[in-house]
Amino acid sequence: MLEEETSCQVGGSPAAEDKPLTADAPQGRLWTWQEGDCTVIRSNARTGPGCHDNCGVLLYVKDGKLKKIEGDPENPYNQGRLCLRCLAAKEMIEHPSRLLYPLKRSRDKRGQDCFERTSWEEAFSIITREFTRIIDAYGAQAINVTQGTGRDINGYGPLLARLIGTPNYGMGFLSGQGCYAPRLMMMFFKVGDAFVCDYSQFSPERYDDPRWQPPGVIMVWGNNPVVANSDGTLGHWVVECMKRGSEIICIDPKLTWLAGRAKHWLQVRPGTDAALALAFCNVIINEQLYDADFVSRWTYGFEQFAESVQGYTPDRVATICDVGEQSIIEAARAIARAKGACLQWGVAVDHTSEGFYTGMTMFDLLALTGNFEKPGTMVAARPCFGVEETWLASQKAIDALEVPANPGLEKRLSGPYPALAALGMPSNDEMLKALETGKADLTVDEAGQPVSGSYPVKAVWLQTNNTLACMGAQPQRLLPALQGTDLNVVVDLFMTPTAMAVADIVLPAACFSERPGLTGHHPYYLGAIAQATNPPGECKSDQRIIFEFARHFWTAREGEAVARLASPWETEEEFYDWILRDAPFTYAELKERTWAYPEFCYNKHEKGLLRPDGKPGFNTQTGRYEFHCLALEGFGLAPLSGYSEPPESPVSSPELAEKYPLVLTTGARRWGYFHSEHRQSPTLRQFAPWPEVMIHPQTAKEHGIGEGDWVLLENDFGSCRMRAHLSVRIRRDTVSADHGWWFPERDPGDGTLFGVLEVNVNQLLPMRPGRSGYCNSYKSQLCRISKAADTASAGPSDSED
Repeated sequence: MLEEETSCQVGGSPAAEDKPLTADAPQGRLWTWQEGDCTVIRSNARTGPGCHDNCGVLLYVKDGKLKKIEGDPENPYNQGRLCLRCLAAKEMIEHPSRLLYPLKRSRDKRGQDCFERTSWEEAFSIITREFTRIIDAYGAQAINVTQGTGRDINGYGPLLARLIGTPNYGMGFLSGQGCYAPRLMMMFFKVGDAFVCDYSQFSPERYDDPRWQPPGVIMVWGNNPVVANSDGTLGHWVVECMKRGSEIICIDPKLTWLAGRAKHWLQVRPGTDAALALAFCNVIINEQLYDADFVSRWTYGFEQFAESVQGYTPDRVATICDVGEQSIIEAARAIARAKGACLQWGVAVDHTSEGFYTGMTMFDLLALTGNFEKPGTMVAARPCFGVEETWLASQKAIDALEVPANPGLEKRLSGPYPALAALGMPSNDEMLKALETGKADLTVDEAGQPVSGSYPVKAVWLQTNNTLACMGAQPQRLLPALQGTDLNVVVDLFMTPTAMAVADIVLPAACFSERPGLTGHHPYYLGAIAQATNPPGECKSDQRIIFEFARHFWTAREGEAVARLASPWETEEEFYDWILRDAPFTYAELKERTWAYPEFCYNKHEKGLLRPDGKPGFNTQTGRYEFHCLALEGFGLAPLSGYSEPPESPVSSPELAEKYPLVLTTGARRWGYFHSEHRQSPTLRQFAPWPEVMIHPQTAKEHGIGEGDWVLLENDFGSCRMRAHLSVRIRRDTVSADHGWWFPERDPGDGTLFGVLEVNVNQLLPMRPGRSGYCNSYKSQLCRISKAADTASAGPSDSED
C-alpha cells in the first residue's frame, strides 16, 4: 500500500503509458492449483444465480464437474465468508430443471406449456425478423429492453439496447425504477457522485489499514445488511466495525438482529423516514451541533435548508413516526457527536412514494455533520480503473460502438419526468400504460425536454428479470399487457412464471462457474470470473447472448461489414478485453491475479479529485454539496428536502384506513433467497419453505389467526395468500409480507403460473411512481388480513412442510 499522500485514481481512463499502480501485490497469488484429485480455481462469484455481490470463491472441479464451492480466505472483499446461496449454488447450477436449449412458442400459445426446442440460429432469426418488422413500422423505440436486479447485467444490457437502436432500457416494470437508482441519482444531483459507507473495503489491507478508522456511528436505515448484503455491501463488515467500537442507530419497523444490538432503535411507522431525518436535522441545527466548518466551506443553500426544517420539531415528528420524542433527540445528538458517521441504507428508501426526497433528507443529515470523505464516513465511489461497464451503463462505451444512426434514440419513454430522463432510463409506469393503451403520448429527449408525438411499445426483451413474480407491481395489469405485445424474449436460467406466461422465445443463460467475466456492482476492486466448467446443454453467458445476437441482427439488416463494426467480438475474452480497454490489464492478466485494487485516498474533495476541472469541491453545479439542489430546481421539482405522507396511510387516507387498518410493508430479504430466485434449491427451501407474512401476536389474535395459518391479505388493488408467522418483532399496526414467491414444483398447466397468481404480494401494490418519476409504494401500503378459508391450492402439499 502506498502512503496517503500518493495520488489516487478516481475514475477516468489512465493513459497506456501512465497506468496506475495497484494497491494490492499479486506476487505469489495463484489462480489455479491441484488439491488432491480436484483442480481448484480461484474466482469471483458474480451471478447467476442471483446476488448483488462479488465474493471470492474457490471452485473445486473434478473430471470437468463442479464438486464444491468454498469462500476464498485470501480475498479481501469477503475474507472467506460465504452466504447460504453461494454454499448451495451447486444445487442450482446442476438442477435438473435448468434451461438447456433455446425454446420457441407461437404467440397464440402464450401461457401454455408447449415450448419447442429450437436452435440459436433459428431463435436469433425469429427475434431479428420481428424486431426488423417492428423497427420498420414503428421505430426502434417500440422495443423495450429490460433487466432485473440480479445477474451480471447492469452495464451490459444498455449495450444491447444501443445495438438494436432503442432508447428504452431499464429495470423491467419496477415502478419508479425503485432499486438504488433513485438514491444514486439523488446523490449525483446533490453531491455529484455515489457515496458509500467506509468499512475499509477500499483497501486490500482492510481493517489493518492504518489510515482507516471505524465509524463512530453507523445509521442502519431501512436495511438489514446481515441478511440482505445488498448493493455490494456485506453485512459482516458492519459486525466487524461493531467489534471495533462502532455504535448502531437503527431505524426499522422490525426488530432485526442489528436493531437488537443498537444504541438507539427507532421503530418508525413505515413511510415516515423523511420526517425523522428532518427532525434529526432540526435538533442538530438548533443545538448548534452541526459541522460549521464543513457547512461553510463545502455546502450550498444551508440557510434555506435550516429555515425549512424548523417545522420538523421532535415533538411533532414523534407523533408522525410514532416514536419517542426523547429517542429522536438522543439519536440526533449521537450522530452529531460521533467521530465519523455513515449511512447504511436499503431499498426501503426507494419503496416509499417520495423516497427520492427521503434519501435527500438522509444525505442532508450527513452533510450537516461533515461526514464525507473522512475515514469511517461516506466516501466517493467510482468504477475501478475507469471500467464503468461492469457497474453502471457506460455512455462512453455506448458511444464507442459503430452502430448506424437511429432517430428513435432521442425518444426515450420517460413520461413527464425529466429527472428520471437524466438517469437514461424510461418510466416503467409509463411503459405499462403504453402497453395497455397502444401508445405513449408524452416523451422527453436526452436533455429531459418534451418531445411531441407518440408511439406504441410492441416488443419486450426481459433478461435476468422475473417481472410477474418479483419486480412488477400489479402483475394483474402486467400479465395481459405483456401478453398483448408482438414479441417477448426471456433470457433466464429456469422456466419462470414470467417466461411461461409471456415468452415467445426463451434463451438459456449460463451460471458464474460456467463462463468468464468480470466483477461488478461495486467500486472497490476489479476482479475476474474464471470459467471452471463448461455450461450444460447450449447455455450461453448473458454477455455472449448480447453480442452474438447483435452480430446476427446487424448482419441480417446491413450485412457482415456493418455487423462487425457494431459487434466485433468473436469470443468472450475479446469482449472483456474491450471492456478493459482503458484498464491496466487484459482479461487474461486479470484472471491470473484474480483481483486488483486501485489506489485509494480520503479527502478527495479537498484535493481536486472529484471535479473534472481539477479544482477542490464536489462535482455539482456549485462545486459544493447542495442543500438547495439546483438540478432539481431546473427540473421543476422542489430543491429542498421535505416530507410527504404516503398516498395510502392512516394519516393521508383515514377513510381507507377504516377499511384497511394495517400498514403493509413488503420485500424484506430472507436467508437463502435472492428475490424470486433459489426456490428450486432443496437446501434453501428448508429455511423458508413457504411465503410468510409477519404479524404481531396481538394483532393475529384479534383476527383469529394462529402460527402457520394461511392468511388472506387484501386491499383495493388486489389480494394474495401467505402463511402467518407471529412475532413480537413487528409493530402491532404493521404486517410484513414476503415477496418474489412462486412454486417451481407446481404443474405449469394448473392456471396459476406456478402459484404466482395466488401468493404474489405485488398484487396489492400500485404501479405508480413519486412526483419525480422515481420510487414507488412497495413498503407503505394499507391492507387487511383474515384467516384464509380455502388453502387447498395455495402451494405444495402440507406433507412436504
